[in-house]
Amino acid sequence: MLAITGLAVLLIAAYLFRLEALAWHMWSSSRHSPASTMNLKHYTVEHEAIAIPGVGADLSDLSYNRETNTLFTVSNKQPLIVELGLDGQVLRKVHVKGIADMEGIAHVGGNRFILLNEHEHSLVLTNLEPGIEEIDVTHDPKLTLAMYAVDNKGFEGVMWDADNQRVLLAKERAPKRVIAVHGFVDALPGQPIKLRIEKLAQTSSHGLRDLSAISYDHTSGNILLLSDDSRMVAEYDDQGKMLGTLALWHGFHGLDRNIPQAEGLAIGPDKRIYVISEPNLFYVFKPVVTSSAHI
Repeated sequence: MLAITGLAVLLIAAYLFRLEALAWHMWSSSRHSPASTMNLKHYTVEHEAIAIPGVGADLSDLSYNRETNTLFTVSNKQPLIVELGLDGQVLRKVHVKGIADMEGIAHVGGNRFILLNEHEHSLVLTNLEPGIEEIDVTHDPKLTLAMYAVDNKGFEGVMWDADNQRVLLAKERAPKRVIAVHGFVDALPGQPIKLRIEKLAQTSSHGLRDLSAISYDHTSGNILLLSDDSRMVAEYDDQGKMLGTLALWHGFHGLDRNIPQAEGLAIGPDKRIYVISEPNLFYVFKPVVTSSAHI
């Protein structure tokens, strides 16, 4: 009986203190990373817990726009699209009509964006013109992924992979899923849609309890996944192999405090990693150049 009680205490402690995530992080940090990876173990925090005021308290997801060199995130309850500078300063707030549970955003190109509706398990393709402060997406093209509608948890992150012309989606849990959707963004009005959906190898996402956001590294072709529950960012190759991790805990990568509830992830042009956390805190991690040839 004492042995069973002791085991139960150990399991509870492991869960509460995220010991399995810590083990994955220590293991990945001790390995030599291939040159094609982002070498997350060498990142350090540059800006920590910058408050983003005036946009509610539930910002979610993050998308980098290479054409404007700005970031975009969304607020669910209002709902709002928020454009941010790379320093976390609010540049624009856009009120959105016609969507009730906006959980994610991805820049496609030009003024085109994908919005993610978690409750309806759907994607909305919309135009966001420069300078406007309100849009109505009621009649914009929409794709509902009905085969996931019976699951307990919806999609939490969306990313446009321009290299492979596909929408990448991260489903939170129950079960975890990383899927790619082909044919939605490039569908022509009035023409049959050639839609293809595939489950990616990164679905296994070893070491992560849940999936909160997804990003894509154009240099290596690897995928970064963010887990709020594990407080960790992990990099995976196209075979689903974990290549490295970025721990979002106090004492790691220069952080003074834990990142409380990480909800958004984006990669900038200089490989900086941007993270957004409820209640609307903004973080920037920068790569540290090392002298070693084998990092």
